[in-house]
Amino acid sequence: MHTDFYPIKLTPIYKEMVWGGNRLNTVYNRDIPSDKTGESWEISCRPNEMGIIENGTLAGLPLGEYIKGNPAAVLGTRLKDVKDFPLLIKLIDANDALSIQVHPDDIYAKQTGSPDLGKSEMWCILQPPHDGDLIIGLKPGVTKETFATAYKNGTILNCLNKLKVKSGDIVNIPAGLVHALTPGVMVAEVQQNSDITYRLYDYDRLGLDGKPRPLHVEDGLNVSDYSGKLPIAAIEGLTIKKGNNQLTYSICNRYFAIIKYALSEPITESSNPETFAIFTCVEGDATITANGVTALLPQGSSVFIPAATGEYTIDTKNAVLLKSFVPDTNTDFINPLTKHGYTLEEIHSKVSFL
Repeated sequence: MHTDFYPIKLTPIYKEMVWGGNRLNTVYNRDIPSDKTGESWEISCRPNEMGIIENGTLAGLPLGEYIKGNPAAVLGTRLKDVKDFPLLIKLIDANDALSIQVHPDDIYAKQTGSPDLGKSEMWCILQPPHDGDLIIGLKPGVTKETFATAYKNGTILNCLNKLKVKSGDIVNIPAGLVHALTPGVMVAEVQQNSDITYRLYDYDRLGLDGKPRPLHVEDGLNVSDYSGKLPIAAIEGLTIKKGNNQLTYSICNRYFAIIKYALSEPITESSNPETFAIFTCVEGDATITANGVTALLPQGSSVFIPAATGEYTIDTKNAVLLKSFVPDTNTDFINPLTKHGYTLEEIHSKVSFL
């Protein structure tokens, strides 16, 4: 059994993509494998993409082995019985357009026999796309029938909604929401620990192997949301002040919660024994110290905080961090926001619970 609980860094796992670029090197000074590096999996616990601890007394230990030693202390008491680590944290460099795609929910994924769960995710915009727009959702009035017809006619792009974004925006992508990153954008992504993507359209291009990448049109049409009820705007969130720091509560669903920390001075908090936390630096730089271990948190990097860590201090003069964790809606979002004077109406209008 492992009893070391401190801010943990993992060795990134890089993914070469046909649409990838080299900005993980030029922007974040990473030693990437190629100039087509599209993704860096910062916090990953999957059999074929297992993060390895690179700092402290546990250096060299796979994250999965660390969790097995004491699930309740590492993951938290509300997660001690989960089968798989629930989250996956990525940096994405879209040098070119990604496919038009959609992800299934847990129910559909299970029905298809997938070993993975469904996939809900969110993006924090690190650098906006060249033309300022992402593809988020379908235009009003698009039905499954019209979407299928557009696919057959080669006019699927006419069905897609465009969303103008800027650096720092938080965009929620629940399962079922058709979406695509566009050329030039870089994002930090928090998602369910799943690798299911249904491609609806891929610009007739070839993959890195010189062959057309597979499409998944039937599944994609089946799971796409046509109701218009999913969010197609950046999430405004609600802000709480702690000293000179601002914490913006943005997303809270059954899979993950997102709180954005805009820090101008050090802040000390205590870990939640019910759930781990992950901090991802999206602007500036910081350090996180607990139990005698200090983890560096330069822009683009992530740190895993085990549930049993206890008190930790984030030291910075200017940084923006995303805190992601598996929430209890009332305890972690509704109660602190109402305590600071927000009404339930304000909370449900400014925070995404999907």
